[in-house]
Amino acid sequence: MKFCKYLISLILIASLLAALGACSNSSSPSGKGVCISVDNEPLTKEYIGYFFYVAQSSMLSEAGHTTDNSTDEDIALYWQTTEIEGKNAVEVARDVAADNAVFQKVQYLRAIADGISLTSDEQAAIDADVDSVVALQGGEEAFESLLADMGTNMEAYKQIITENAFISKLYETYDANGLLDISDAELMAYAEAHAEEFSSDMMLDAAKKEKFNAIAKQWEKDAEIIIDDEAMKQFEI
Repeated sequence: MKFCKYLISLILIASLLAALGACSNSSSPSGKGVCISVDNEPLTKEYIGYFFYVAQSSMLSEAGHTTDNSTDEDIALYWQTTEIEGKNAVEVARDVAADNAVFQKVQYLRAIADGISLTSDEQAAIDADVDSVVALQGGEEAFESLLADMGTNMEAYKQIITENAFISKLYETYDANGLLDISDAELMAYAEAHAEEFSSDMMLDAAKKEKFNAIAKQWEKDAEIIIDDEAMKQFEI
């Protein structure tokens, strides 16, 4: 299910919340079947729903749709009529959501396997960040309602935020151990290929992240991944 990759930041929660109005509300899947499992760990529909919402937001943004320039009818027409490489946009959104949910879970499970853990202070910082977002959105009830409109819930939201912290520590560990070192020749080649994407002061960090992603892709190849394409159809727009 590797199709039409979109670069998605999973930490920019504020941006995602602000973009909610630019996205048609996702229908909450009601099916009981497991859509995706990674190494025998099933991904909940709310977990996948978060990635499905992010995929929608990214695709609408790339298509130039915002709350300022697009009506609900414009956005509905986009999902009904747009094809990307011969595939309906809604199907692409499902594929992107599945790919990114799997890739996230693979990295998190690797972090656990490598002995990565969070300190009490790090966990407290995550909880404080969540509390801050909840307060900014008008309280827990309002935030739960917002998450429901996104096709997810508080449990999945906190899980994904926590997983990101584990993945970040895994990255830092690999970097500290020299596993992400970039030679001068590699950096020069990377800079030539990505000159229009990153500034010179960000080039080394970008090259390291690409190297880490390449390593993570190998973990993904080695993982036992099951994606039920038919069950994924319950994710609708």
